[in-house]
Amino acid sequence: MSLIDKIWYEKSLSAWLLSLPLRPLAWLFAFVSALRRSAYQHGWCKSSAPLVPVIIVGGLSAGGSGKTPLCAAILKELQRRGYKPGLLSRGYRAGSSRFPLRVSRDSRAVDCGDEPLLLKQQTDAEVVIDPKRERGAFYLASLGVNVIICDDGLQHYALERDGEIAVVDGVRMFGNKKLLPAGPLREGVWRLKKVDAVVINGAVAQIGFNTMVLHPSALLPLEPQSSQTVPKGSKVIALAGIGNPQRFYKTLEDFGFAIAEVLPVSDHGKLPLRRLQEAAARYPVIMTAKDAIKYTDKPVSNVFVLQVEAFLAPAFYDDLEQLIKSAANKIELRAKRQQAAALQGTKE
Repeated sequence: MSLIDKIWYEKSLSAWLLSLPLRPLAWLFAFVSALRRSAYQHGWCKSSAPLVPVIIVGGLSAGGSGKTPLCAAILKELQRRGYKPGLLSRGYRAGSSRFPLRVSRDSRAVDCGDEPLLLKQQTDAEVVIDPKRERGAFYLASLGVNVIICDDGLQHYALERDGEIAVVDGVRMFGNKKLLPAGPLREGVWRLKKVDAVVINGAVAQIGFNTMVLHPSALLPLEPQSSQTVPKGSKVIALAGIGNPQRFYKTLEDFGFAIAEVLPVSDHGKLPLRRLQEAAARYPVIMTAKDAIKYTDKPVSNVFVLQVEAFLAPAFYDDLEQLIKSAANKIELRAKRQQAAALQGTKE
């Protein structure tokens, strides 16, 4: 466990003491966040969005909570129901200098980021990345989508939204419930009362919340032409460059593998190819699908990808579709504001 994880998630006297020097910074963070939020609420800062429903899938905590698999599940279900959804992402660690960027199946993770590329390959929906999400949203709408799903961005108030879904890690929950940097939260737990739906990833069902369960669906070799397999009960090496790697390790163990060692890598990070090859010479290496995106240019033998699929109750998708349909009134008001602004601009 890293020092920051100890401070945020460990319930001990030492963790509490270590958080003390960070609390003044957390108070400052809370003040700035409240000021910024108020600026958008009172119209001092402007938010905008295209004339299609915009649904935010975000979280309160820094780090991974399960937003990406939830976005994939939502995109697939909306496609099944006849919609043409698109995915908007900030494109964390994207190396491209040109935005908005339309992601294709053969894009490089180094250019567009690992999660946007993974979602494109898993769903074949339109995917656009842009650090300025409102600009990316307008571009995404121009591609013909009729629903925009924004991966993260709950606190990005410059993008107007018609619905919000908050994702919570069912194991780590909210840690010590303190704001950054003393705790993991970007906003207080009170924010959950303002969203349209809360999804708990991997927890026992709770009244008022939606439960999401991630089930392994397949174990595939990283080399496309390989026929290698890994028998259940085998010793393996785990690689998980995600916000909460412990969740992936537990999934591997539940799937029947014995973890001999782990390859530590930061969230969104990538190991040098040599280290991956050395590890694969000792035991089979199993990584997440998000990690695999970064190694497909030079696939390594004896390396495997664990595919997982998110499962939610049908009622969650029914409520989501109702939320999309009920966005019509908000979009109509948005259209009137945009028309008024355009007329004002013409007069000037």
